[in-house]
Amino acid sequence: MIDQKKINKYPRKFLEHQKVGIFVDAENVEMSGFNIYGGRTDYKKLVETIGGVRQVIRIIYYKPQHKEISEDFKKFWFDLGGEIKQPVKNADAFLTIDAVTLADKLDVIVLVGGDKDYLPLLWYVKSRGCKTEVWSYPETTSAVLQEAADSYYGMDETYIIKDAPRRKKA
Repeated sequence: MIDQKKINKYPRKFLEHQKVGIFVDAENVEMSGFNIYGGRTDYKKLVETIGGVRQVIRIIYYKPQHKEISEDFKKFWFDLGGEIKQPVKNADAFLTIDAVTLADKLDVIVLVGGDKDYLPLLWYVKSRGCKTEVWSYPETTSAVLQEAADSYYGMDETYIIKDAPRRKKA
């Protein structure tokens, strides 16, 4: 079992004038939330918590084309001020390119996902002067990624929307 106190051992205070970019590896975070807690990730709560007093400049959601995104979710996401990008295959490269491209315009790069393939991204944007945060479900997040980030925030069941059980039709 992961010790939450150890994960957020030294939580950082969010500075009011930080410019933040949020980059969501949808496939990673959604599968993790569903497999661990049996529900959908509450993106509204997540974005509000990450943003807090900070200025969120970009919110980008990455999900491969072969995975369906409902029209309801698209409307919800655009109402949050977000963008959706659907590469043909794996979203990792697209997310990385966008984060690197935007790094000079942001103070904080927030990665929502726990794939250790993002290690070089964290190292690079830190070398450009950005702070890095990883928000993910700790049970499915690489320990190396948690350590590499300036701040790691482990998500739990409070970031899950439990769907109401469906009744069988008579």
